[in-house]
Amino acid sequence: MTDNATMTLVTALIRPHMEGHVVRALHDLPDFPGFTFDEVRGQGRGRGQGGAYVSTDTDLTYHQFLELRLVCRAELADEICDRIASAAWTGRKGDGVVFTTPVRAFGRIREVGRRTEKRDA
Repeated sequence: MTDNATMTLVTALIRPHMEGHVVRALHDLPDFPGFTFDEVRGQGRGRGQGGAYVSTDTDLTYHQFLELRLVCRAELADEICDRIASAAWTGRKGDGVVFTTPVRAFGRIREVGRRTEKRDA
């Protein structure tokens, strides 16, 4: 593992039917970072126009999203976030969110494992 303060984790929750648009936008990047998707579900800030959602034991409603995660160089994070947001945008409530988190350490298992193997030999 390397301590690398110049890496950023980009996380986005997008509508499932917007996956193809987002993937194409990421593939158009000159330095394609690679990414993962997970199917997730959750609730936003409220229900309806200006109203608050109060759940009951029998009325739990969730929205389905895809959670995209990728690690990139910090200087690319803003452009990647902009591309994801533009590609996932429908203009309707519940389009999703995108946010970044600094990455303290990063290592590819293929490379980290090789170094460990050499130390053990």
